[in-house]
Amino acid sequence: MTYIKNTEPVSIILPTYNRAHRVGKAIESVLKQTYTDFELLVIDDGSTDETEQVVTRYMDKRVHYYRMAENGGQSKARNCGMQMAQYDYLAFEDSDDLWRPEKLKVQMETMQGAEQDVGMVYHKFRYDLGEGRGMVLPDEKIPLERKSGNIYEQLLWDNMVGMPTMLLKKECVNVVGGLDESLKCLEDYDFALRIAQKYKAIFINEIYLDATYSVSGVSGGDTGQYLIASCLLLAKYKADYLATDTFNHRVEIILRDAEKLGVTEMVVGLLEKVLQQ
Repeated sequence: MTYIKNTEPVSIILPTYNRAHRVGKAIESVLKQTYTDFELLVIDDGSTDETEQVVTRYMDKRVHYYRMAENGGQSKARNCGMQMAQYDYLAFEDSDDLWRPEKLKVQMETMQGAEQDVGMVYHKFRYDLGEGRGMVLPDEKIPLERKSGNIYEQLLWDNMVGMPTMLLKKECVNVVGGLDESLKCLEDYDFALRIAQKYKAIFINEIYLDATYSVSGVSGGDTGQYLIASCLLLAKYKADYLATDTFNHRVEIILRDAEKLGVTEMVVGLLEKVLQQ
């Protein structure tokens, strides 16, 4: 096969764990991109299924498989991929996602035509909830002008950047650091906040990604970790939440979710503890 050479290659990072039944489709959606100048780094986070056999059957020279010695979590796998990346632009995929063919081309054209202070280009995506149900993110009620430029304040209100929708300059990671591996949830939100603090973003108002809700990836423990991470991020960005009048909004969201789980007292105690530190 002859590849069309574009001016700037991209490193695509795909972490996976025990998704042998799905990761092949994710890889194929990348190989079908109309923008062909990339490397695809599949980081196997210690899978115990047939993931290696599935990935290594793709003979395309742009696909690289790396198996981690042990399961360390998605953040560790993504950080590993970012450290291995050869190129100056980074994109991300999850093993349950499907990229639409024009995704990388449109994002790279947008990035290459952007001002120097733009570090991130992201887009709208569809979240398949199963049983014919779905939702489109980010919330279309958010005005377009708040989705591009200095988006930090809007992100403090609520996250609107899905990790697999990001195209980044690698320099962003060099400046703000990688994903926080101590966070068990919302590490992508924290990552987006740190990028938005330093760089402008451009939002593309088109769907270029189809994400799938994974029942096997959700449990009561995960929901608990989500609440813990929410409290930790509220404390970490407390000054900015207060300065932008978004603090009370975030507290309301945390307490609403805690009430649904019947753990309000525990979460209030955690909030009091982390906010006093």
